[in-house]
Amino acid sequence: MKIHPLIFCLILFSNLLFAQNNLSVLVKDSKTNSPLVGANVYFNSLNTGGATDENGFAEIKSIPNGKYTLTVSYIGYKTETLELKFPRKNQSETITVLLKPEGVKSEEVIVTSTRTNGVVEDSPVKVEVLGQDEVNEEIAIRPGNISKLLSETSGVIVQQTSGVSGVVSFRLEGLPGAYTQLLKDGLPLLNQFSSGLTLLQIPPLDLQQVEVVKGASSIFYGDGAVGGFVNIVTRKPANKHEFDLVVNQTHKKGTDISSFYSNKYGKFGFTMLASLSRQSPVDVDGDGFTDIPKFRQITINPKLFWDISNTANIEFGINAFFGDRSGGDISAIENGPDSLHSYIERNKSNRFNTILNFNKSFSNGSELKFKNNIYYYNRDISISNNNFSGRQIYSFNELSYLTEVGNHKAVFGADFIADNFREPADVSNPYSYNRTTFGFFAQDDWQLTSRLILQPGLRIDYNNIYNSALLPHLSMMYKISNSLNVRISGGSAYLTPSIFNYSDSRDLVKHNISFSKNVSMSKANSLNLDFGYKLIIDEFVLKLNQAFFYTNIKNAVIPNYLASESIPLLINNSNSSLVTKGFDTNFYVALDELELFADYSYADVNKTVNGITAPLELTPKNKLNLTLTYEEEGEWRTGLEAFYTGKQYLEDETYSSSYWLLGAMFDKMFKNFSVILNVENILDERQSKYENIVLPPYSNPTFSPLYMPIDGIVANIAVWIRLK
Repeated sequence: MKIHPLIFCLILFSNLLFAQNNLSVLVKDSKTNSPLVGANVYFNSLNTGGATDENGFAEIKSIPNGKYTLTVSYIGYKTETLELKFPRKNQSETITVLLKPEGVKSEEVIVTSTRTNGVVEDSPVKVEVLGQDEVNEEIAIRPGNISKLLSETSGVIVQQTSGVSGVVSFRLEGLPGAYTQLLKDGLPLLNQFSSGLTLLQIPPLDLQQVEVVKGASSIFYGDGAVGGFVNIVTRKPANKHEFDLVVNQTHKKGTDISSFYSNKYGKFGFTMLASLSRQSPVDVDGDGFTDIPKFRQITINPKLFWDISNTANIEFGINAFFGDRSGGDISAIENGPDSLHSYIERNKSNRFNTILNFNKSFSNGSELKFKNNIYYYNRDISISNNNFSGRQIYSFNELSYLTEVGNHKAVFGADFIADNFREPADVSNPYSYNRTTFGFFAQDDWQLTSRLILQPGLRIDYNNIYNSALLPHLSMMYKISNSLNVRISGGSAYLTPSIFNYSDSRDLVKHNISFSKNVSMSKANSLNLDFGYKLIIDEFVLKLNQAFFYTNIKNAVIPNYLASESIPLLINNSNSSLVTKGFDTNFYVALDELELFADYSYADVNKTVNGITAPLELTPKNKLNLTLTYEEEGEWRTGLEAFYTGKQYLEDETYSSSYWLLGAMFDKMFKNFSVILNVENILDERQSKYENIVLPPYSNPTFSPLYMPIDGIVANIAVWIRLK
């Protein structure tokens, strides 16, 4: 039988047509289940493939019958391969491929500061996190307190405020320390009567990570978060026992001993932090006054954890602190005061507080949380023959409910704060006060698309003295790709005036402070914008972040620095404001075990009082942090640091000098312990090289404002024992 040539061609073409197959592939992150945009989907043997679209889908057409290997790859993820045979039984079925993150430091970080307990990279609010590795590096350098740890955080300024007692403040976006809120495990730390000492009284050995949120953020925790807030997160009990002991000695007579223990016993867990620090007085510049004060301090912090059931748990902790700090005439401190040597500044403080956290989760994914802390703080300040003392009782209570409905992850809650301060009964015109604040808040993480997340929020606070504050907040994150994102946040914040936020010890002991009749709550609005980019290829990591900020504070409290024995320090804010604007540039690159971190911050902060605008004193516009580290895992680690601080505007309308601080460390690791050698301020940069810090008369001296270190070069050796 003969077949017509035309019919033969039609039969052949139809066979070839039906031998062509199509394949639809969906590529997702194995942990977050979110689609990966731009992933490669490829048949190497056929030299054909494609890239996933904005929803994670890719389609490959005209695949001939046969067996082929499909390769799915994406930067920063482990490549997956699949053996496929065509034709497939179900041609219309989409194949889903889950890729696992890989590479250096690709583990996901969960943040708690914003209440929704999400992955940091998916948070609409920018949260900067110092993880366990970074915390451990700083513990070895300064195990006695967290001031060093925070000073190396992007955009954070830690500044010594006393030339003899060594007290410090920390600042975000260049704003004074009063406008920054400090939290521990999402609970506000007492930072008013203890102002200047708080950072010096927190040992870091029990910390897991540090979370920093910049910009007006009272939506989260209320009063104080004008420039932002810092939340330090503590370690939870491990499934097996852990014990850490750090012993540190500086060449300038400082000693620190800290220990941390944790374990779980069935449904119960336990952690215990104990720390002892002591420092002998040191006169670095030879002027007869301390540049490093004498102090003794002890911290004891046990915590108990109880898993009541699979869906409920409770945490209860106690913190006790005892401290005694003296600075001034070194002869008077070491030998006792006499007619020639009498000036001593002494701070004695005791703090006791309890912590209670209760969490209950439900089958629908919602959570109920209750948090409480109660502080009792007693402090006695004496300067020569003048004295100021008092006790503060502070309590924070919060109840919140988190629920997930569709694309919404919403939190509703209320909190109550009671703050009571009392001076002794025999004091005339005491600064005693009793304040209460009620707050109600709501926020929602709204996943509009796979790329776009919104977080609207609203808080209403009522204070019994300064009335109410309405605090809206809106954040947005848009993922341009899996490597590039943009965030924008706008919010409001407030700060209630307090004598402890704007005065130093010398003003307090002289009772030399007065409030204007018109003093009111400071209120702020801010706008923050940042762009983030990351690239991960095997052992190579590149991360870039460019952030911009603007904050305007109305009724900013700006003290009258002309205060003297006869002129009181007047706290007034009826015709004043503060405006800060600037940017942060962060750069991180890692290749295998070599890491480089660079952070540049620019902050232009100006105050306006009665229509006159001037730069804010003691605020550097330019700061640069550089850190280079290399580690042979399990063997040794070394690092170099360089910190630049630009010129600062001074009270006499002149500018300070800029300066560099250099540091180096070496960590030798053994099986159960390591030995760390560290040197800070290698160039021995000191303000006393350029001017006198202490000014006569020396029986009642005055002090130059501090804009650079005064303790000079400091070397230390530490031994860190780890048992598991």
